[in-house]
Amino acid sequence: MAEEKKTSNSSKKKISLEKETECCSTSCCLKGSVLKKHLLVLGVLVVLVAVLGYFFRDRFLAAFVNGKPIFRYKLNQLLIKSSGKEALENLIVEGLIKEEVKKNQVVVTKEDIDNEVKKISDQLGAGTKLEDVLKAQGMSIDDFRSQMETKLQVYKILGKEIIVSEDEISQFLKENEKSLTATSEAEKRTQANEALREQKINEKVQTWISDLLAKAKITRFLK
Repeated sequence: MAEEKKTSNSSKKKISLEKETECCSTSCCLKGSVLKKHLLVLGVLVVLVAVLGYFFRDRFLAAFVNGKPIFRYKLNQLLIKSSGKEALENLIVEGLIKEEVKKNQVVVTKEDIDNEVKKISDQLGAGTKLEDVLKAQGMSIDDFRSQMETKLQVYKILGKEIIVSEDEISQFLKENEKSLTATSEAEKRTQANEALREQKINEKVQTWISDLLAKAKITRFLK
């Protein structure tokens, strides 16, 4: 009986050790599998960061000088110091104008912009291209069209209160007739009217913008 008990206990211990060994082996396998997955994910992330860094390097880097990087944030800091306040004020004014455009339900069509661009292009003369003039100023045609759109929007808002009399047109023709491109009398008077309206609007723009800035609630964080 004693021998049977010893044999039974010995068998139980053996089974227990086998189970323990099996559990340890399974645990190691699971840990190894998880570790491999983590390493695989980490490897994919490293490759992804490298790819994104290559394609979007211009977002972080401005230039390389003899292998040394000039980071974009350094350039941004310099730009903010040199012209940041002026740029901020331009953006503030631009935002206020957009609010007024929406409030007054002003609509400027593509045709309006095309006509304005053509008018300015014609004023340059046959030998000068608008694109070349803009390029010399570091401006694209899209930037110019955007400026023309804003100009026309402002003119439509302020132009509602502008009145040009026939006497003013006659006086303008008397003083500036030679500078006009129109040929017929009716076309000359139309051109004179447009010139006088533009002149009067330009005289009102600065006061109008000053009033918008004074009425707006603006918090500036840039010092």
